[in-house]
Amino acid sequence: MTKIIRSIIGILMFVISVTGNAQNINPVQLQLNDLKYLFLSFPAEIKYADLGSTQIQAEKVNTNIFKVKAEEPAFDKTNFTVVTTDGKYYNFEVVYSSSPSYIAVDVAKINGSITEASVIPATKMEVSSLNTTHLIFPSKVTDISLGSDFVISEKAEQIDNIVKVKSTVSSADDFIQTSVTVVTEDGTVYPMVVDFNQYPAKTSIPFGGKTSNAFFQGVNVNDIEMEEMSKWIVEQGRKIVDIGINDFKMTFQLCSIFTDQDIIAFHLQMINDSRIDYGIEFVKAYIQDKKISKKTAMQEEEITPIYVYYSNKDKIVHGKDTYHMVLFYKKFTIPEKRELYFEMFEQNGGRHTKFSANQKNIIKAEIIEKK
Repeated sequence: MTKIIRSIIGILMFVISVTGNAQNINPVQLQLNDLKYLFLSFPAEIKYADLGSTQIQAEKVNTNIFKVKAEEPAFDKTNFTVVTTDGKYYNFEVVYSSSPSYIAVDVAKINGSITEASVIPATKMEVSSLNTTHLIFPSKVTDISLGSDFVISEKAEQIDNIVKVKSTVSSADDFIQTSVTVVTEDGTVYPMVVDFNQYPAKTSIPFGGKTSNAFFQGVNVNDIEMEEMSKWIVEQGRKIVDIGINDFKMTFQLCSIFTDQDIIAFHLQMINDSRIDYGIEFVKAYIQDKKISKKTAMQEEEITPIYVYYSNKDKIVHGKDTYHMVLFYKKFTIPEKRELYFEMFEQNGGRHTKFSANQKNIIKAEIIEKK
């Protein structure tokens, strides 16, 4: 009998304990409409999410970020529930607002309601149908979200951290304020409120500082880093002694080939043995078959550098002087039956000259040890 009483008391105490720990989780109100995305950045990875209504949409941007938007201009009040991998439960009440006071929220900083402390500040920007606005970010862009079809946007060609934006309409009367939100590789959210101006005050907007450098698609270095690499490469001097040409009292030669991660760099040197300055119009590189029959048209596959370093910005090889160029490309190799040609053209002159390198030269590229 005593054991039975003790068991009943134990069960009652457990029930009281559980009931005592139960909490009434008050929902946090979110403002939403159909012209602007609302971004929610959570402090841990999202494990579960549920929308109370089909009138709103939610999409995971990355492991920690959701973007939410209304499917129609007005909707009935609903809810949005999220659970993260750290066990935290988030309960949101979603209401319609024609003009939300925020478009991005740091959920970790919410304390009962959305306050200024939890809002990720939005940048104001203007778009035009005549001008392209460029947004420059400090790291690679992973997501671009447009609040409406009043704007179009995409990454700049072959560049990972620059986004270009334009208006799809040509009049302010046809444009309704919307949003553009960008998420970068490091998980940073950049919300922007967008208005129309056919002649924007700013057409280049850098984030993360007054200036920013381009990150070329498929490579992990920027132009500042390649400039530093170039100076180091030139300091190493001549590593290759048998590739080049001497013509018109001009020596045009390959001094070295270096590689680093996903790039390859060619150090070219020009020596002017005459007293007549040699203005460089341009230097081009292309891949071509070693032997071409007379019946076959000569085909060049020109390759475009992602960065070029000049030892002197005036691009002039002065008389009795030496000049250096370092050309950076995405890493590549060439087939045995083909060769890589470097060709230099003189500005307002006839001293054009070229030489070739082969696959064996390229695969002997040395590692850049200092940046």
